[in-house]
Amino acid sequence: MSQHIFDYAIVGSGLSGLACAVRLSQETKNVVLLDGLDQAGGVNRPISFPTGTINNGLRFVPDTELNRQALLFLEDLLGLKVVAGAEHRPPVSFEEGRLKEFVGFGENPPEFYDQMKPFMNPDHLKLNLEPALWTSLLLEKFQGQFMPRSYVTRFQVENNEVQHLTINGAKTIRAANVIYAGPVKSLSVLMSQDSLSARARQKLAKNVYWTALCLDLCHDKTVTDSEAVHILNGTTQDEIGPCAGRFMPPTETEQGPRQTSQWVTFLDEEVTEDSELVGAALKKIKRQIKRAYPEALEGLVRERIMVSPMVGGDGELKLKGNQTMPEAHNLWIASSALAPERGVTGALLQAHLVLAALGFSTRQHHPSEVLEASF
Repeated sequence: MSQHIFDYAIVGSGLSGLACAVRLSQETKNVVLLDGLDQAGGVNRPISFPTGTINNGLRFVPDTELNRQALLFLEDLLGLKVVAGAEHRPPVSFEEGRLKEFVGFGENPPEFYDQMKPFMNPDHLKLNLEPALWTSLLLEKFQGQFMPRSYVTRFQVENNEVQHLTINGAKTIRAANVIYAGPVKSLSVLMSQDSLSARARQKLAKNVYWTALCLDLCHDKTVTDSEAVHILNGTTQDEIGPCAGRFMPPTETEQGPRQTSQWVTFLDEEVTEDSELVGAALKKIKRQIKRAYPEALEGLVRERIMVSPMVGGDGELKLKGNQTMPEAHNLWIASSALAPERGVTGALLQAHLVLAALGFSTRQHHPSEVLEASF
């Protein structure tokens, strides 16, 4: 009996993979979405916190033309109004004993400057629907087959084409087209020595990849009414660098007012396993919060740490103009690291680029079909 051949196999069910899956399943149901985890969504999933549902780590969408395009694409997929408007709110830092408008890093930018750059934008988009819910809503729209706990271990490439995918080291799946939406670095493992050029493999190895170290705090009081992004670093230069954070509006609970703050810094992916360095980075975040708000860490209700590997990097990978690998004409790369914007919108932009290369424009909803959404 011949093996079933999918029209599309999508590897990775994060935001980029889900966006591709939803749009493609509008054209054909013969689509399979694969993920090594037991649920879809990747890092963008809702988290229950004492103040309610929050994003899985700090999320911030600067008001740029590319980000607006990305969210229009998302609105089209969901049929929901995601963007509520724009707001001008410059970031702040703590200097000379007080909070003041952040003016930049001067002559000492951090190595992960590109990862911090979005938080430095004074203009951001206000959202009706937070990123925590995007992936679950997209999964509801997906009309193909979702296969969790399906870890892709190899792309079998022959005659410049992915012939099949090996799942969990044993099972195989065949597809006419493969869309890869996982970490770029993993391509050097997924593709054999024969199917990936030495030059491409060398570039993947040399790329710098950044891991996001996130700290979510629930304070037992209202710390501040400022909703500006805080970029904090202290007065001395060190190997850890600055952090970015934001206080959410206070929430009234049965126990009294509670306020959530979310913080992030970035570590070189190669040192993420160094527990001492991770611990030092977390301590520095807390130290900078306490420096700006001396009582903020007293009586914490909850503290949550989240590590998100390879959220960003150089993204240096030679692709054809249609976003396929030169070594495999049916392997399309939808990894967010290749997008011109960082974060959640980068994932959407790369998905949109791949879909356009495949010949699928987004369906435009009539204004009456786009519904208001709330978090």
